[in-house]
Amino acid sequence: PSNTPSALPGAVIAVSYAPYSELFGRCAAIVHQGGVGTTGQSLRSGRPQLVVPHGFDQPDNAYRMVQRGVGRTVGRFAYTVTNVTRGLSALLSDKRHAERAANLGEQVRGEDGLRLACDAIEAVLYK
Repeated sequence: PSNTPSALPGAVIAVSYAPYSELFGRCAAIVHQGGVGTTGQSLRSGRPQLVVPHGFDQPDNAYRMVQRGVGRTVGRFAYTVTNVTRGLSALLSDKRHAERAANLGEQVRGEDGLRLACDAIEAVLYK
């Protein structure tokens, strides 16, 4: 991209587009806003999450990640280097987050989402 800094640290890359399905599995943890699509892809990847919800469904999605033990949250107005560092440190130092995320990711990847959705719709339509 044209706005890429000329010098990046060795572990940092810049690309114009990277699908989450290809990217998230390479991450130690994922920091995101908590939208349903990003949350779903994060769950599928089996990686712990630091969620920074802004509105709509995002606070509920963030709450659910915390309840499942696969994530932590930082409030949007509390998003500072210090708070993000603390959140990521807690996620990465407590291996239970990674274990739970890996187990939940395996479960999500094993589901036939299309079939489950169709069955739910048919159950309502043909009740």
